[in-house]
Amino acid sequence: MLVLVTGATGFLGRAVVRELQEHHHRVRCLVHTPGNERMFPDRSVEVHYGSVSDPEALAGAFYDVEAVIHLVGIIRKSRNRTYDLINRQGVANVVAAAKEVGVKHFIQVSALGATNDAGYPYLYSKWRGDQEVINSGLSYTILRPSIMFGPGDEFLNTLAGLVRTTPVVPVAGSGRNRFQPIAVADMARCLALTVDREDLKSKTVEIGGPDQLSYNEVISLIARTLGKRRLRLHVPVWMMYIATVILQKVVSRPPVTTDQLKMIAIRNVAETSIVQETFGFTPRPLEGNIEFIRSVGFWDGVKIALGSMPAHLRDH
Repeated sequence: MLVLVTGATGFLGRAVVRELQEHHHRVRCLVHTPGNERMFPDRSVEVHYGSVSDPEALAGAFYDVEAVIHLVGIIRKSRNRTYDLINRQGVANVVAAAKEVGVKHFIQVSALGATNDAGYPYLYSKWRGDQEVINSGLSYTILRPSIMFGPGDEFLNTLAGLVRTTPVVPVAGSGRNRFQPIAVADMARCLALTVDREDLKSKTVEIGGPDQLSYNEVISLIARTLGKRRLRLHVPVWMMYIATVILQKVVSRPPVTTDQLKMIAIRNVAETSIVQETFGFTPRPLEGNIEFIRSVGFWDGVKIALGSMPAHLRDH
């Protein structure tokens, strides 16, 4: 089967391409920036250049495609890349191209917590993107993962930078909000297995790893992994929000955004057994599988705080 992967060179996309190949699918990658496809071995995948915001480019990528795994999405908006443009209209554009050729299975990667509440701009945009898929008339599956971790991830590397550079780690609110981190390789495996699953069509599946961890527990685990002892300073969310508003005006890429702070109280969890029950394997836990954060140095942490993610940490 020929599977088109949008966002193929991203954090999750690279792992998805590998998994699809291991499952003996032909893979076509939609690549936004020419040159990024060099990460794949020569001739191991087909490459088509284009953007999800360019319907004409998308149309050219869909010939002979039988299934689509749509990964493109943003969690940080900018003037030219808004949530609506990428997370909603981008999905609509890919859906339209898929309908044109009669794609047999449209697989959408959304986000756990996607909601019909405009008060949470990111999660609202993901929900609206999901609606484009649900109302398309295509056979679809929507997977909504919790936070993903692995080499190149932004979430854990950002927190590791904070732990490296300061003896007291600021935490917005109580820090009791829970996450269910899933390894990026395990999420990719779920997606590859979904391609041939007729029983998952017309379903939305919330995905998470084997453990539900509070933000406090994640910070403690990162500190142990780095061999550091760190205190936590709990800062009221409103106070952190004001500080972030100011920071966003002076730093191009702050470690946290106001939109992310709005989501701080949302429980980002699914059923702990969902992967085992749905896909037949046990995902790896966070503890013992984040050695990659040890490559985060003191000056990397400084750069992250100043709005620059070092290329060797986020290599996509």
